[in-house]
Amino acid sequence: MAAIISTNIGYLLLAFLPPIVWLIFYLREDRHPEPKLLLLLTFAGGMGAAVVAVVAECAFLQFLSGSSCKNGISSNLNPFVIFIGIALIEEYLKYASVKLLILKRADFDEPVDAMIYLITAALGFAALENALFIFPLFRDSLFVGLEVTANRFLGANLLHALSSGIVGFFLARTWFHPRRHHFVALGIGIAAVLHTIFNYLILIREVLPQGTFYLTSLLVLMAVMVFIDFERLKTSPIKATPPPLDG
Repeated sequence: MAAIISTNIGYLLLAFLPPIVWLIFYLREDRHPEPKLLLLLTFAGGMGAAVVAVVAECAFLQFLSGSSCKNGISSNLNPFVIFIGIALIEEYLKYASVKLLILKRADFDEPVDAMIYLITAALGFAALENALFIFPLFRDSLFVGLEVTANRFLGANLLHALSSGIVGFFLARTWFHPRRHHFVALGIGIAAVLHTIFNYLILIREVLPQGTFYLTSLLVLMAVMVFIDFERLKTSPIKATPPPLDG
């Protein structure tokens, strides 16, 4: 029994390892490190958002198909519609977790914090998603579990961090345009479109010539966008308190 428990804990840690590696990488971009307790809270909030996303996505698919998620997805449904709906749900819920837990705190005191906290929440989201997706694979085959973990490290986990980083940049722009709340909606929309394209390319890459190249190019494009955004916010004038963001 002890061996089974320790093995399962090991698999769980492996599922959480890729997001934690990415988190450490991104936190190095912050010149003024955030309180570790708040980062932990944000990471946990992202995990909570993943739980809510499972319920919301199931309800969305049930609405589209008219049947329970347990019965599978109808082949008559347009996969692009499914992907855009799921992407919007996930991008909004990652943002909502930061809005609920962090935005009104005193430590949220400079524009670049928006990207840091959004990426942290996204990686918490990805960590729980990994556990739900990968854990059963580990129990069937260690090799398959490790292979999928590596693929998600360079794929889905990075996608979550980058898409939320983009939302974080648009959230930061409200710092300088406090009346333009549509900036956040625009950021979520752009992130959702990129998220959708990624998922769609995953679906068709086996039949699409150079499908892997397009996937890689998309992630590289998003990474460049995020790092440029980081640099722009680092050199932005800092205000003592962020603007209020209602709605």
